[in-house]
Amino acid sequence: MGEALQFPKYSKPAVKVVLWEGPGRPTEEELRGHLATEGYGVVLWRTEPATGYPPHAHIYPEAMWVIEGSLTIVLPAEARLIEMPRGMLHGIMAGADGAVSLLATK
Repeated sequence: MGEALQFPKYSKPAVKVVLWEGPGRPTEEELRGHLATEGYGVVLWRTEPATGYPPHAHIYPEAMWVIEGSLTIVLPAEARLIEMPRGMLHGIMAGADGAVSLLATK
């Protein structure tokens, strides 16, 4: 096998996942407005079923609101804690090398 993928040597802030907390399901316009007030330029992006992109990095921050369907996000194999509140519908998909995790419930 070749060398392992190396990410650029700049500080990597923690990934942040935000759930919509407003009333009802947000419209695309509400989400666009939310991103615009945070300084983002926004485009509508469609990803075809069963397609995606290999791990990569950008020189700029990126934010994404999923408005239809679902996405599986692949993160590097650094220690990560993901907390799922009770009743949160979710799924998982291991990366190409599989995954080992500590699963904790209370």
